[in-house]
Amino acid sequence: MNREPTTPPGETWEFFSACIHYLGKSALTSLFQRGERQIERWSADPSTSGSQRNPIDRYEQLLQRLMDKGGGDMARSGVGRLAHVVGCELVEKEMPIPDKESIELEIIDDLSAKIHYDTILLDPKSSQNQCRMAMEAFIRELKENYVKKCQDNNWTP
Repeated sequence: MNREPTTPPGETWEFFSACIHYLGKSALTSLFQRGERQIERWSADPSTSGSQRNPIDRYEQLLQRLMDKGGGDMARSGVGRLAHVVGCELVEKEMPIPDKESIELEIIDDLSAKIHYDTILLDPKSSQNQCRMAMEAFIRELKENYVKKCQDNNWTP
């Protein structure tokens, strides 16, 4: 526990152990407003220690509950913010399912997403997160067009 990692962490407790190694317990106790012993429990292998769920485990549960309740956009928004912090971009594994019955209607559907994206870009008070989310919504609409074209021509997207 709390040794220098030899590989990137695959488990959440390994991540906390690596954080202790790189940042120190005092940085984590200050950030999470918890005592050292709690931080140590989060970084312990649960198969040998019976330790408690750490904040990442709880965040994963929160995301799963959102997904189960149909809040996929909310869940992806939260994960997208985290991906952005570490210089990554969130990309869905599956192509979106078109929500219109023809390619023409899919293309018309793009207009509101494009207008919203442009409006956000032109708004001097818009945040980086708002700009990114509007861009992602517009890209999703474009992908729906592509999938619809593939469906109409019996192609695999």
